[in-house]
Amino acid sequence: MIQTLQRRFALSRQGAVDLIKGCIACVLQDISFMLPVGLLYNFIIDTMKGGVNGSRIAFYAAGVSGCLCLIFIATWFQYNATYLATYVESGVRRISLAEQLRRIPLSFFGKKDLADLTNSIMGDCATLEQAFSHYVPALAGSLISTTLIAICLFAYDWRMALAAVWVLPIAFAITFFSSRIQGYFNRKSVAANVELEIGVQECIESIQDLKANNAEKSYLTGLDKKIDYVEKRNIITELGTALFVVSSTLILKFGIATVALVGSTLLARGEIDIPLFFLFLLAASRLYVPLEGALQNLAAVISTKTNINRMNEILDQPIQSGSSRVTNNGYDIVFDHVGFAYNTGETVLKDVSFTAKQVSE
Repeated sequence: MIQTLQRRFALSRQGAVDLIKGCIACVLQDISFMLPVGLLYNFIIDTMKGGVNGSRIAFYAAGVSGCLCLIFIATWFQYNATYLATYVESGVRRISLAEQLRRIPLSFFGKKDLADLTNSIMGDCATLEQAFSHYVPALAGSLISTTLIAICLFAYDWRMALAAVWVLPIAFAITFFSSRIQGYFNRKSVAANVELEIGVQECIESIQDLKANNAEKSYLTGLDKKIDYVEKRNIITELGTALFVVSSTLILKFGIATVALVGSTLLARGEIDIPLFFLFLLAASRLYVPLEGALQNLAAVISTKTNINRMNEILDQPIQSGSSRVTNNGYDIVFDHVGFAYNTGETVLKDVSFTAKQVSE
């Protein structure tokens, strides 16, 4: 599991372990938010039965204090396990990426533009940092906590529970199966950003030549078009993602309606009582709140696939072999049957042997 997370999200081993801890912390936080709902349910039931006496007031006062303490502890744990751990992993990721770039062959850099590599080091790392602090743990926590709450609802009454949870797989299926379309939009957006950065880099490097040849205005006009295209791609990407996320969120709203409809029918038949009906209405009103955020987080996680693939492309490059220790016996440089190729099948040197003698002063 650790290795799968490392590969899927371009993490170190410690980063994968911290991601699991963050998911657990988000589960505990979501469950702690359900405790006040249970306390409110008991308060309403006591009120319906004839009022709240002195002993029950003390019970609810202690319950409110206990809920606040548990929410504080869960939130504190969640903050440390997500945000702080993510910032530590972000530093490890940037250092490991820089070390990998230092050790891979020069042929790799011949295929990449400087702006593309800069975007991978800076832009992709920042995107993944935000994903692991805001999106991935919250998504996993919402899914696990909702599953646990749904199981508890089925223990009360399977018909009411089914009326509450039938919308969940449909809503997530809409967002999940649109991942290919969202990935296409995101790839186009990333490509547009890279092209813009290449244009800016070219402008910085050749500004003197542009001015000397009176070509500055025409070049900046082309750069303005690239900026407009980046804005256009970002708008299309946001609209494409929102189309599926908003549709899934609207599907979730039907859950409250079906709970009320099924509950009213069963209540009219005398198959459930008013407290149980009220319990499911409370649960349904709270159940879908984290899921609305989970749908947005799922779309955000899907959109990071392009950035993760770009990161893995660098990390998967074979490093240059050889000894890392220098054991010079003099300073003669000896080439013994050396071969070199920029790409497979494009041999530049083959079986070259010579000795470059040390120049004596």
